[in-house]
Amino acid sequence: MQAHPTRIPTQIDQLSYNDLKGRIGFDKTAPHANHSGDRTDVFVGYLTNTDNTKVKVAIKVLRMTNDEEAVTNLTKYLTRETVAWHRLNHPNILKFFGLDSSLGQFGCPALISPYCDNGTVNNYLKSHSDINTRLFIIKGVSEGLQHLHQQEVVHGNINPSNVLIHDDGYPLLCGFGRSEILAAGGFTTKPGGACRYQPPELLQGGSPNKTTDVYGFAVTSYEIWTGSQPFHEIDQYSSIILSIVMKDARPEYPEHAPSGTDALWELFEDCWKGIPEERLDIEVVVRRLGAINIPQ
Repeated sequence: MQAHPTRIPTQIDQLSYNDLKGRIGFDKTAPHANHSGDRTDVFVGYLTNTDNTKVKVAIKVLRMTNDEEAVTNLTKYLTRETVAWHRLNHPNILKFFGLDSSLGQFGCPALISPYCDNGTVNNYLKSHSDINTRLFIIKGVSEGLQHLHQQEVVHGNINPSNVLIHDDGYPLLCGFGRSEILAAGGFTTKPGGACRYQPPELLQGGSPNKTTDVYGFAVTSYEIWTGSQPFHEIDQYSSIILSIVMKDARPEYPEHAPSGTDALWELFEDCWKGIPEERLDIEVVVRRLGAINIPQ
């Protein structure tokens, strides 16, 4: 008899999480959103611990309108992110502190996580551009993704904006709003994210899975390594999509390649193959990256 998939909560009140109501305060010196995404705003704040010490946090608020259908859809988005994020525990994954039911809009709470002063990986690399730092970040992202896949979680939207840098300099995967828990009923997600980092099958309406994550990892790693955005020479998103889908386009080998590029390039090519089944498993990626060392 075939086992039924595990049912995943679809409502906030069905979730198990830390309710941080009364312990989160906005940073009054930064009243405006520090970062805005396609449906979220992130504010700077502070979490008061039980010993009255304070921790700087990011307050992620879903951008709502007074529309019942929109509120319902965004609540499902938050629930999906909370379920996926809550089950993860790894040095290369942004920690999830909990929700604050008193913040947010129209009854949809805010997500609370540590605040990273270094910002995203691209911001960090502006002042930490040496190749060993870049390789260290790529390896850390791969290990974070390996943990996700070991937990049967698909990220679904790997790109540089979803890689933060901890205050101590190591990378943290974040942005689990499009994540999917495999073999779980009542838990679906629609493909999304930046088209530059997505494989052909996602751009044609397919569903995220482990192979699409590996593809996204490779293209993201290309940008981390080279400092160049993939397909930067193409202006229109529609043209990027057509190039990937119709011409099987991939990022180009850098004109001025730093030392160590050849070893990484072979790995990238094995990760962004057009046939999903031919892409490497993330365990193999981590192992191969571990064997790469850049001469000083």
